[in-house]
Amino acid sequence: MVNAGEIRKPRNFVRRPAVCPFCTGKASIDYKNASVLSQYVSSRGKIGSRRRTKACAKHQRKLAQAIKRARFLALLPYAPSHIWKTGGVGLRRSMS
Repeated sequence: MVNAGEIRKPRNFVRRPAVCPFCTGKASIDYKNASVLSQYVSSRGKIGSRRRTKACAKHQRKLAQAIKRARFLALLPYAPSHIWKTGGVGLRRSMS
């Protein structure tokens, strides 16, 4: 609630445009790199949307194709039951 004597100051919120991590070169798409691909798969086993992954349309298509290839080669799980049994999505990152 605003008191009678207070004046609300308008907030000027400017959203920065989402920059594709693949266009900037911070990440690369490779179906063999399951630890990178697992970042773009939800805990339910679903491929993340463009809004969540911040990927452009071109790279989102390549990302989806790479995830599907990794699933076919059993590098990533298809179903959430596999994720629950193994304790995560994809390969664990080595701590070295």
